Amino acid sequence: MISRRPFLAASTLGLLLAPPALAQLRAGLWFDPTQLPSYTGRLDRWIVTPSGSVERGMLRQGTQFVFPSSEAEALAAGIEPGGPICVWGIRARSAAVVMMLAWAKTETDPANFVERPAWFPVSTPGTERLTLSGRILAPLLSPQGEPMGVILTEGSQAIRLPIAVHAALGDVLRAGSEVTAEGMGTRRAGFEAIDAALLGKDAASLQPLPVPNR
Repeated sequence: MISRRPFLAASTLGLLLAPPALAQLRAGLWFDPTQLPSYTGRLDRWIVTPSGSVERGMLRQGTQFVFPSSEAEALAAGIEPGGPICVWGIRARSAAVVMMLAWAKTETDPANFVERPAWFPVSTPGTERLTLSGRILAPLLSPQGEPMGVILTEGSQAIRLPIAVHAALGDVLRAGSEVTAEGMGTRRAGFEAIDAALLGKDAASLQPLPVPNR
């Protein structure tokens, strides 16, 4: 659902800030994020990066939204998987991914403003060698809508790839396909994500990633 709402006078973030700090934050905003299109739905899952930080969520209807890791604690405290969420932000032209600029449980709740939006994906690597296997649910999308890996159907699992490599693999990474990948990543509290170094349909067919054409 896409809608526009008038400026919301208070925010949950504001309750945690002293009045001078809140005034400084609002004075620094040159626009009202809640005048942007809003995207509402039920949270399907949070997704971590290979370094272990939570920087992405996905709605049940498939829309992904990205945010800085500094926003993760407040989001996790306020929104549970299966619960409602409203995201204001900039949607990529070519894919269902939104760079979050503000959020709340519903459009009528006070908005929480994102001070430093996630304009570009963070590439910090993980520290543990892991293998992930499963069925592909959807592509992992950059804030600009470029496929950069895959999200698996079971749990909160993600395999990250360079954008050019994902493009080179083509139909190998289509939704519904089985995939296995090995690489450095993080496994914690039900979340798993890796930067793939080897990839195949199963563990027996793992191969190094292709070198994209220059």
